[in-house]
Amino acid sequence: MKKNPLFLFALGVVLLIAGAFLSFGASAPQADAATVAKCQERMKDQGAEMLGRCKEATFATAMTATDANAAARAISASNNSEVGGNALGMFLLGLGLVLLVAGGLAWRQRAALGGVQRS
Repeated sequence: MKKNPLFLFALGVVLLIAGAFLSFGASAPQADAATVAKCQERMKDQGAEMLGRCKEATFATAMTATDANAAARAISASNNSEVGGNALGMFLLGLGLVLLVAGGLAWRQRAALGGVQRS
């Protein structure tokens, strides 16, 4: 990779963008329409903020649960998928940053050595 540090730099930028999108652009998992309707019916007296939260799968499941074990399983599955996506995003951010720095340093070193002939 020392022959093409610009490739490392570009790959680092792409991975940083992908990691940022996965980490910061993702939102909470959405609930299905029936669960949202039940949740909104139950929370109609609580205000607009609570009605808006009914679109989140975890909140809607917790507010409409009739069986504690089923609700716990649904909330746990929702949280696990969210954690997995966030972990992947953070990994891509870290890898992208490492490649970006390595590519930048190799590019600078190559530019500094560009005027000196090697034997």
